[in-house]
Amino acid sequence: MKYKIIVTGPVGSGKTTAINSLTNDDAFVTDVLVSDNDEVTSQRKLNTTVAMDFGVVQVGEDMAYVYGTPGQQRFNFMWDILSQGARGIIILLDTTRNYPFRDLKYYVDSFSDLIASNKLIVGVTRSDESNEVSLSTYQLWLKELNLDAEVRFIDARKKSDVEQLVHTLVADIIATAEKTAITKENDVVSEDASAVADKPVKDDIIEKSSVNLVDVEPQAASSDEVLELNETSLQQVATLKGVNGVTLTNSIGELLHSTINDDDINEFIAFLSGITPVLEDATNMGAIHRIMLRGPHDENLTVFVEEERSLGVSSDKAVSVPALSQKIEDMLQWV
Repeated sequence: MKYKIIVTGPVGSGKTTAINSLTNDDAFVTDVLVSDNDEVTSQRKLNTTVAMDFGVVQVGEDMAYVYGTPGQQRFNFMWDILSQGARGIIILLDTTRNYPFRDLKYYVDSFSDLIASNKLIVGVTRSDESNEVSLSTYQLWLKELNLDAEVRFIDARKKSDVEQLVHTLVADIIATAEKTAITKENDVVSEDASAVADKPVKDDIIEKSSVNLVDVEPQAASSDEVLELNETSLQQVATLKGVNGVTLTNSIGELLHSTINDDDINEFIAFLSGITPVLEDATNMGAIHRIMLRGPHDENLTVFVEEERSLGVSSDKAVSVPALSQKIEDMLQWV
């Protein structure tokens, strides 16, 4: 199974560090230098996340897709976007900040919808620098907020500490899902038994016989020809110099075809394709036609976005993205 996990918290709480530690510095990050005008943030860190951090970690036979949110409130439009489809949330708190309870309450309130129906765990960082707030105090604060959640002191630089948070959260998610499934199954069995006892025999025979009388609605015309054309075009793009792999997704972020063997990259490209319309609405920047990310290795990841489909391209860093974009657009006649 695959589980989407959100990591959030105030600026400097260790979100990017934690995800990098978790993935052995193999995470996608969108850090930029802190603006000279942002004196508060610049006192705590040189770089700040502007969109998301992303990493993948194996948890037993399952996979956790971990998304770190920007800490600055001016980027909070990304919080709802990243939270879509999440199964759990980790709140990181910097215990050296002046008002950690206020931080906790703020992020609990901001992610209240996600927390209400999913699992939460709290990690407190920098406890080696300050012991003014004890673990029991954090536990008391969670109770005051009517939350039944675990809280731990962690070092975001240590992979083992961050892994424990993720593994504990995933285990709780699985246990809750199994418990819910058993409860639903028992409810269905009880309802079925009651229905059989109360239903007249005649009605039962009619219901069984009517199953074979349901007409099958005519299916829409096949789109194989369009899909084949898209796959052919995709193969042509894959032959361009400097291109390492290509994926094709639809307008809602579903993966249609790919020459990239890395499932994590495919999932990430599909995610970017799916959230693009939301980004357009939230940022008021107009239509977004291209998203480019630089990974930790010698590759670029570029998503060319159109109304009905998107093309994800993994390419060498030496390749000019604008030049590659023009070649692709000319080849596929998207423009």
